[in-house]
Amino acid sequence: ICRVCQRQAHAQAGWPAAYPIPHHPCPIHSSAPPSRISQPSSAQQPTATPHARSSSTAPTAPLLPDRNGLPVVTTLRRRRITIDPLPTMQKLVKRVAQAQRQAARRSRQQIEQENIDYRMRNRTALRSAVAEVRQNLKDARRARQEDWEMGPLAPKRDLGFNNYGAFTENVRQDWSNYGLHQARPEVVEQRCAWAGGVKQLNLAPQDRVVIMDGPDKGKIDRIKSVQAENGTVTLETHHRALAVGMFENPARSQAMPISIGSIRLVYPVRNPETGVTRDVVINQLKAVPPNMKSESMTLDRWEYGNKWDRLVPGINVVIPWPEVEAPEHEAMPADTVREHAEDRTFYYSLLSPPMPEQVIDELRNKYSRFRTRHEPWYVEQKEAEEEARKGQVEAAKSMQTPLDEFHEMQREIRDSQGEPELTDEMLEKIGQVMAKKKAAALDNAGISEVSAPSSSSGPGRQ
Repeated sequence: ICRVCQRQAHAQAGWPAAYPIPHHPCPIHSSAPPSRISQPSSAQQPTATPHARSSSTAPTAPLLPDRNGLPVVTTLRRRRITIDPLPTMQKLVKRVAQAQRQAARRSRQQIEQENIDYRMRNRTALRSAVAEVRQNLKDARRARQEDWEMGPLAPKRDLGFNNYGAFTENVRQDWSNYGLHQARPEVVEQRCAWAGGVKQLNLAPQDRVVIMDGPDKGKIDRIKSVQAENGTVTLETHHRALAVGMFENPARSQAMPISIGSIRLVYPVRNPETGVTRDVVINQLKAVPPNMKSESMTLDRWEYGNKWDRLVPGINVVIPWPEVEAPEHEAMPADTVREHAEDRTFYYSLLSPPMPEQVIDELRNKYSRFRTRHEPWYVEQKEAEEEARKGQVEAAKSMQTPLDEFHEMQREIRDSQGEPELTDEMLEKIGQVMAKKKAAALDNAGISEVSAPSSSSGPGRQ
C-alpha cells in the first residue's frame, strides 16, 4: 500500500497524521519501475523452511465504504485469507440443527433432574413410613410388657380421642407412592404365584377372599380394588387402620393394602359325592382360554373385564368372574353433543390455504430459531448479504501488499512440496550423534557394553 494513498485515506477518516504508515510505494507515486516494486530482491527473500512463520503485526489497509457509505477499517492478516465455505442458508440450517440439539439436551437434563428429585422424595417418604412402622412395633412391645407386668392396673390406651394406633404417613396406604416406587418383580411374582401370575391375575373386585395372616386371620371379605403392579389388594370391611392428616385432622378409617399372598379365594363348590354345596378355600388358580358360549361371557365383560377364564387345577372347575358393570359417563352442560362432534364442518380446498395467512404467524413463531421454512424475500436478503460479504473479502484480498503476496506464494510452494523426508546422510549423521551420546553415558556410569554372541558360534565351538 502506498504511503501517499494511505495518508489520503486516513485524512478522509479523520485520523492523526502521526499515525505510523509503512512505506510501500505504488507505481503512481514512485519513480521506480513497476518490476522493482512488485518483486523483492533476492537478498531480501527469506529462506523457504517448512516451519517458517511470520511474527510481524498485520498492516492496516485503506478504509472501505460500507453499505451506508461510512469508512470501515479492514485488517489484513499475514496468513492466508480464508472464506467461510458454508453459505448463508446452510448456516441457517446448521443453526436450526444446533438449536434443536441444545433444546433436546436441556429437555433431557431437565427430565433426568426431575427423576432424581422424584427418587429423593420417594426415598424420604419411604424412610419416614418405615420409621413409623418401627416406632409402632416398639410401642406395641412396650404396651405388651406393661400389660403383663401391671395386670389390671395397666393403663387404657385406646380412649378414642388420643388417636392411639393411628398413622400419619400416607405412603402406608400405597407403598408404590403414586407410582414413584416399584417393588421388585420377583417379589410381586411370588405374591401372585397362586393366582396365576401378574400378567394373568385371576382376581377381580367383588371376589370373596379369606385372610390368611394378621389380626384378621380367618375372616372372609370382598375385594374392593386390585393393584396387580404391586401384588396387593384392598378389602371392603377388614384390614383397615386409622389415618391422621398432616394438619391434625380427626382420624378416619382407611383401607390398607394387603399382599395377595396373604389371601385366598373363597367360592362355593358342590361335592359330587354328597351333593352338598359349601364354601371352599381355593389355593391354586390357572388361566385358560375363554368359553365364548358361557353365560358369564357378556359384551361388558369382553369390553371392560378379563377375556380369559380361571380354572381350579385338579377338580377342573371354572370359577366365573364377578359381574362387570360398564362405566357410566355423566354428561355436563359444557360437553359437545355427539351429533355436533361427528358433523364435518371444514373441507380442504386446493384453491385456498387451510387458514388465513395472518394466523400462521400466530400459530408459528415467525422469529423462532427452530424455523426451517422461510419466505422468498428473506432468502433473497440472506443471499444478497452473502454476496456483499464475499465482495468485501475479495476487495480486502486484492489490497494485499507485495510482501503478503510473496508470503502467500511461499506458503503455496511449501504446501505443494509436502512433508520433508530424511536423507541417508541425515540418518547417518543422527546415528553418529546417538552412538557418541551412548558412549559418553556408559563412561559416566562406569560400565561397558557387552556385545551379544553371534548366531554362528554354538556352545560347543571354540
